Amino acid sequence: MKYEFRTQIDPGEYLKFASQLTHCNFMQKPMWAAVKSGWRSVLCGLYVDGRLMAASMLLIRSLVLGQKIIYAPRGYLCDFSDDGLRQAFTDGVRAFARKQGAYMVRIDPEIILARRFRDQTWDCSEGRILLEKLTAEGYRHRGFASDFRTYTQPRFNAEFPLICDGRPLRDEEIRQRFEKKARKYVGHYPEERGIFFTRGNGDGEIAEFAAISRCTEDRQHILLRDERYFRRIRDAFGEECMFFFAKMDLRRFLAFLDAHPDDPHTLEDRALAEELLATRGPVISLAAIQMLRSNDTAYLMYSGFNDKVFSRFRTTISLRWEAMRYYRDLGCGVFSFMGIHGDLNDSLSEFKLKFNPVVVEYMGELDLPVRPVRYQVMDRLLPVGKRIYIRCMLRFRRKK
Repeated sequence: MKYEFRTQIDPGEYLKFASQLTHCNFMQKPMWAAVKSGWRSVLCGLYVDGRLMAASMLLIRSLVLGQKIIYAPRGYLCDFSDDGLRQAFTDGVRAFARKQGAYMVRIDPEIILARRFRDQTWDCSEGRILLEKLTAEGYRHRGFASDFRTYTQPRFNAEFPLICDGRPLRDEEIRQRFEKKARKYVGHYPEERGIFFTRGNGDGEIAEFAAISRCTEDRQHILLRDERYFRRIRDAFGEECMFFFAKMDLRRFLAFLDAHPDDPHTLEDRALAEELLATRGPVISLAAIQMLRSNDTAYLMYSGFNDKVFSRFRTTISLRWEAMRYYRDLGCGVFSFMGIHGDLNDSLSEFKLKFNPVVVEYMGELDLPVRPVRYQVMDRLLPVGKRIYIRCMLRFRRKK
């Protein structure tokens, strides 16, 4: 077999290759490069006897003092179990990195080490064997941290299967997977209270989503993204990017309260609903999520909700149920809640576990040092710089 590594391959050819794969993370599609400002991108591929057999989008970033890194987010698109293919692709990427003056290449392939569902765990021996092979070939594994902030991308993800035994799950089958306390908040429960759901990806939806996401930032004291970032994702991915909203028709909700005068929350709810109707109009937004579809998977990118307005109706649950049904009908097999804490001991993990997803443990990040001395120095400096940057941005947002 003749291996040939090429860079700057045609985006159309690259996308055709990626679309033929059952699974391709959105971060490995050329459109993601348009989202990542401050990075250059290159599409590379390995041809075997003239046929494209492995590929990756590589992001290139210049740092201080002229240093450069190359990052293949959720890459490569490669059959890692094929020793010849994997080694040839690594050799090609390493040689390209040297020409670019990069001191290292970072990858975080979607190679699974284990799956966990409820109280059961299934180890993936193939993944651990591949980790040993990659480290033997010069990759440096960055460890097995369980949180979702240590690495660029979380090592643990929560995934909900929308297909079982080769067929899409029915509505009630999806609902029955949820924890018992979560089930009541989907179906008739929101409908009776005047809660309805919309979706779209226009500029108006982006502005509305950004406003709701700021409620999450303020509540959790975290740094998310701004409206410009959400718009870049929409512009890059088009119809594959969608915003979902849970909204309340206040007039319908007031009619519901009229029909339930003995409910202990009626007086309080009526006062708030009448105030909102007078100040904000007949319809208010309660929660929102941004979704991105790639091949077989629907990814929940970002979410937000206003915890000061009828939060006990748990529209964050019913909104995700609506999105699951939508993407199931589009043919997706997986609904990804994205990152989760591997120890399952934080509030975000607690919320995502209400849906009883499969917790997938990925291999994590691996670095391919190209210039070892520079790599050792920068490996110590970069985490410090990142922490300082995040603190500064949080303070700037709070002042605004």
